[in-house]
Amino acid sequence: MSGEAGVQGVYPVRGEKVGTALIGVLSGSADTRDIDRLVRVCHSLAIPYVRKRLTADRVLRSVLHLSPSDLAYDCVADLFAVTEDGKLPHFHAYFAAYPIESLSEEEILAHLRRLVFSRANHGIFRLYNEVDPNLGKILRNIKLALEHFKSLTIVERFGEPCLAPSEGDRLVDLNQFTTEELEINLRRYLHGSENIPVMLGKVALFLLEQFECSRVVSLMSVGIAFKNIYLMPMEGPEQSEAVPQGLDEAGLTMVIKEAVEKIRTKMVDRYSTMNRIEVSLLATYFSVIEERLVLTFSGDGHEKGLRELLRKRLDNLTEDEYRSTHKNRLEYLSRLTGKEVAGMLKKR
Repeated sequence: MSGEAGVQGVYPVRGEKVGTALIGVLSGSADTRDIDRLVRVCHSLAIPYVRKRLTADRVLRSVLHLSPSDLAYDCVADLFAVTEDGKLPHFHAYFAAYPIESLSEEEILAHLRRLVFSRANHGIFRLYNEVDPNLGKILRNIKLALEHFKSLTIVERFGEPCLAPSEGDRLVDLNQFTTEELEINLRRYLHGSENIPVMLGKVALFLLEQFECSRVVSLMSVGIAFKNIYLMPMEGPEQSEAVPQGLDEAGLTMVIKEAVEKIRTKMVDRYSTMNRIEVSLLATYFSVIEERLVLTFSGDGHEKGLRELLRKRLDNLTEDEYRSTHKNRLEYLSRLTGKEVAGMLKKR
């Protein structure tokens, strides 16, 4: 059995029985072997959780340079903080609510898993504060605002804090929104000038008005979406960069095509897997984006916007249809591609 099989009552470390060790810790009779056993089990429980978070979070992956094992140790280390009288206060506080000596090994492991996931999540929030102070501030402000905000509540989903409407069907059996999808949809409600309480109100409104995905959304995804909405303007998605000297029109077109293909491939895989958008429509979007980028970087794009270029490809496209169905998706994809082009040009 691997060290990542710690689910559904199966012990994450072969042969490790954590009940006796935990009872020893809580009673004060634990020896070094008991502490070591508890550390091994907690670390093994944390690994699949932090691996999942790293897989889904490019921000953490890009700045941490830690293996899942190292990050798991970092996240659960404070569980083993010791007081002056030799106690482990986090374990005492958590298990004070449970009749530990009458619980089975499986029940103890289930409770321990919840404690480890909670501490791992706190550790990841701490790391966010260190590597991305702006996002850390937004997350803190969201938590503060939720203390007085009644339309949304914090719930836990697989150890991760999430937001959900306080009332109504949460549609928990449906797929969750990705961070990108959440941002695209919230841009229909937000302009980036609102304060956090108003933004949370719009999140609640959006969730209650939609029926295609779960109304339980990751708190981290909400924070990242808020940050991007604050930082990225609604219009003018392509960040014009000076074209490097010596790069002719053919070279520029090649860079744009390469960037478009890179983002298109990534988005086709993502959206087609989740059946959120037809591949043919995505192809039309990227055709529009490529034409707009060529015009923009050549200095001729100011008179032709995304809407006008899309209308050339979609017959009878109305203003209402553009705004309700295409605008936010198209602007979001255009921003991503424009940033990719700008980054590629900087390297030349």
